[in-house]
Amino acid sequence: MADHHKVEFVDQLGNRFMLDTSFEVVVNGEVGYIEENAHTSPGRMHVYFPERGHDRTLSLSDFESMSEAARHWVAGFLAGSEPGIYEYLGTNRLEEAPDPTPAEWSRWKEYTALFRKSGFAPWLNSRPVTPLEITDEELAELRVDGEFRPWSYAGERVWVPSGDTWVEADPQPELDEGELAGSICSVRGHPDLMQLASGWEICLDCAEVTAY
Repeated sequence: MADHHKVEFVDQLGNRFMLDTSFEVVVNGEVGYIEENAHTSPGRMHVYFPERGHDRTLSLSDFESMSEAARHWVAGFLAGSEPGIYEYLGTNRLEEAPDPTPAEWSRWKEYTALFRKSGFAPWLNSRPVTPLEITDEELAELRVDGEFRPWSYAGERVWVPSGDTWVEADPQPELDEGELAGSICSVRGHPDLMQLASGWEICLDCAEVTAY
């Protein structure tokens, strides 16, 4: 039996392809059809817009409305895309990851519930567990205002050096969309990263580091 929802489209490059038009969404008054997982960050999907002749990479929160079929597809897609707790905590690359604490389980459940509701997942970093390796020459390139205080962000917690490892900052500093509140990076909206010879990355202005 023919599937009347399967329709052939021709994009702006002349490529022909079939889409299921039952997966209809509306974005800023424009009708589009969900194609597939975008494979960029969790929750992102490709949506084809016939009037444009090309697709866009969007999240659930971008949709003004959607068909019932699209709603079911998105719900399943997000449930299957949510990060596991060790990925969320940034310990999934460790040979021996510590068991999550009750507080971490609770934060992860809140995180995944919000992800399934909005389709948005902030970038998840690895938790640092070894001392930061940075040379004097690299330190001289930093624009940090005041004392050099490296920090990292993983599992929705700020981590700071303590001896040969890292611990949760106590108290936790105030953040503004992942950046230190009131910092240059917060105003700018993103860190200005420098790649270190050790493989770490560090922000030139606020000393946020990303472990590898």
